[in-house]
Amino acid sequence: MRKLKFTILSLSLIPVLTAAAVSPALGMIAQHFSDVDPLLIKLIVTLPGLSIIAASLLVNIIIKKYESKKVALLGLILFTAGSAAGLVNNIYVILIFRILLGAGVGLVMPLSTALIALYIDGKEHAKLIGHSVALNNLGGVIGTLLSGLLISFHWRYTFAIYLLGLIIIVLVVLFLPKAEIKRTTNGIPKQMMKDITPYLLSIFVVMVVLCVVPASFSIIATHFSLVPPAVIGVLMSTMNLAAFLTGLVASRIMHFTRNYIQLYAGLLFVVSFLAMSFTKSVVLSTLGLFGVGAGIGVIVSVLQSQIAKHASKEYVTAAMAMTTAVIYFGQFISPILIEAIQSLLHWQDVRVPYYLAAIFSVLLIVSYRRVPITGINEMTNADAEKTV
Repeated sequence: MRKLKFTILSLSLIPVLTAAAVSPALGMIAQHFSDVDPLLIKLIVTLPGLSIIAASLLVNIIIKKYESKKVALLGLILFTAGSAAGLVNNIYVILIFRILLGAGVGLVMPLSTALIALYIDGKEHAKLIGHSVALNNLGGVIGTLLSGLLISFHWRYTFAIYLLGLIIIVLVVLFLPKAEIKRTTNGIPKQMMKDITPYLLSIFVVMVVLCVVPASFSIIATHFSLVPPAVIGVLMSTMNLAAFLTGLVASRIMHFTRNYIQLYAGLLFVVSFLAMSFTKSVVLSTLGLFGVGAGIGVIVSVLQSQIAKHASKEYVTAAMAMTTAVIYFGQFISPILIEAIQSLLHWQDVRVPYYLAAIFSVLLIVSYRRVPITGINEMTNADAEKTV
């Protein structure tokens, strides 16, 4: 069972690498492709979201025809193929490889969560979901640190990080059973959809806020010469490290915050983005990144657990696929929405994405009464027993 858990959790390293592996290099990529529309540069981070949405919505159909192991391998092969983006010198070809990578993530991400629900029951489920989010962010730490190191040689080398998929392919071949999740169904009952919609909307807001960092931090930091380009990845890894650490103790944090999770995360986001707006201060920027990560490490695992709690097993893959679609739609639309608001209001300050992220975070603060977090005692009971 340990090898199975490790293999399933290793799939959780995949999604965050989509953006984390290349976002520190965006400043240098923008300089290399100085003659193209800046929005195309940001699409390197966010465009995979579209293919992730398409693949995640199709995965429930695919999983009915093919065993989960084959679907996981297909997703990992597409993910690994994304490393070829570093071999080309055309922005549009790079974006095509990013689309292929996104399709792979769209197959793997809902499947990994569904496999946890399939094999793990009871108190262990919420705990493993928290560890899944933690490992997801550990992938971000690894990705941003390696990206920062590889940038010192050339920005192209950052795409080689996606070769990590080869290692996970070996784990899947060796340890993942040939399970068939044929009990799942494409549709979600209306009442269940009504139950999970508030949590889906909350996740959407969180992703719009979160994606401001990978889409804008490197560009803003480069603009203000905050640190040398090679150090940007190190700074950005602070966010993922914080999310990783808080994800490991998410249930303990939930025990103290109870039904105020959204309030806790929203306040952290507001304070953190305002701190990051002091773009000449490395200390405040680092603290801001850490604060964003600390909020993400808890709020995402809580919202995903709430969705899983409201979805019975025969619908869990469909619910997780929809969750994945919402997550990546939020990430894709984030820079477009930010830029549209900035253009509409004629705000020229390059730090506007930080200010708008803080404003969006207020939505989480005011929503904590309308998006109830239930079953906290059950979710934290496993950790409480450890302390006895």
